[in-house]
Amino acid sequence: MSAGASASDKPGRRNAERYPLNADVEILEPINTHGVVINASDGGMRVAVEHELPLDTVCVVEIQVEDGKTVELAKVVWIREHPDGYLVGFNFVSEVS
Repeated sequence: MSAGASASDKPGRRNAERYPLNADVEILEPINTHGVVINASDGGMRVAVEHELPLDTVCVVEIQVEDGKTVELAKVVWIREHPDGYLVGFNFVSEVS
């Protein structure tokens, strides 16, 4: 990376500001698994999960936030194996495509 370049300057990287977030998440569909949100932005979130999720899968996710729960549709845009499970990048979507 050249001097002055940031990770958000890389092609394919999103420019939305990410916020640390330690929240429980349940993947309800297409499989049921538990995870923890590591960080989030207006467009998506990074989650540590116990089970592998197929790339491009749209999932129904229930996120536990301070004042209750929210249910969202989120598409798997990347996944990496991790010693304790998997790290998954989700983009929020408004409908199943």
